[in-house]
Formats: sequence, structure tokens, C-alpha cells
Amino acid sequence: MHAQDVIDRVHAAFKDIPLPSKESLWNNHCCECSETSAAFGAKPWSEISLEELLSGRETALLSEVAWRYYLPAMIIWCIRAPEVVDVIQDNLVYQLAPPETQAEWAWKWFKPRASGFNREQRQAIVAFLNWYQARQEENWAGLGAAPPDHAVRALAFWRSESLSG
Repeated sequence: MHAQDVIDRVHAAFKDIPLPSKESLWNNHCCECSETSAAFGAKPWSEISLEELLSGRETALLSEVAWRYYLPAMIIWCIRAPEVVDVIQDNLVYQLAPPETQAEWAWKWFKPRASGFNREQRQAIVAFLNWYQARQEENWAGLGAAPPDHAVRALAFWRSESLSG
């Protein structure tokens, strides 16, 4: 799937999501969490600029609600400007992959972020992960190595999720 096709699919899947309350979008756990929340500014996801994403680059620090709500913006900027977002792209795919550990803290972070998506949204996430994996395989092949398995784990999870519901 071409990059623009994935972007169009993400837009279509998430276009009608209402803006959550400002309180639910804010994470005041610590100063870094607050800074990340402030970068997104409780704006509609479709209005998040590349500069705002870069300012809030520690997306794992977003509240559960904010992380789910801003996911389409994160995906779209990762596709539009992969070199500029740099590690945000890899971090996002790691965040979409289920934990490799059974530790309660890891699943406590992951489960709320991986839930609440409808079938069309989960399929859009799969489209992004397919795009990402193809890009990673091409990049790593040039190095004569296999890419890390985080995209494979994420795809396995989201493919199974996109078949349910």
C-alpha cells in the first residue's frame, strides 16, 4: 500500500472521533508528562502540526485517552515525514506492539491504549504497520541484516484485533 493510501485510510477511519475533554487529554504525572500534553494542546488530532508532534515527542507519556485520540496524527506524521520524526516512528511501533513480558506494569500501560478502536480503525493501524514493516525490511536489507521484530509483533496483534468485532 502506498503512503498516501495509508494516510487516506487513517483519515477515513478516525475522521468522526470527537475531541475528548481537556482533562482526559492531560497527563500531570510529572513535568515531562505535562510538557508532552502541552505540546498537543488539547487540539483536534487533525490539526496537530509536525512541530507540535516533535515538541511532544515522548508520546508514551500521553494519557491513555490522549494516546488513543492522537494516534492518527502520530501515524500520519510518521508517514509524511519519516526522517524528520526520526525515533518517534520506531517508538510508536514499539508502543503498538504487545509487551514481550508478562509483567503487570507493562500490560497495564498497553491494554488501555490498545483498546477502544473500531474495526476500521484497527485496519488502518494494520495498514500503517504494513507500510512501516515494508520500509524497515528495505532499509535493513541494505545493511545486510534483519529488522527488529517489534513490527512483526505489532502486526500479529493488530491483525488478530482487526478480525474481531
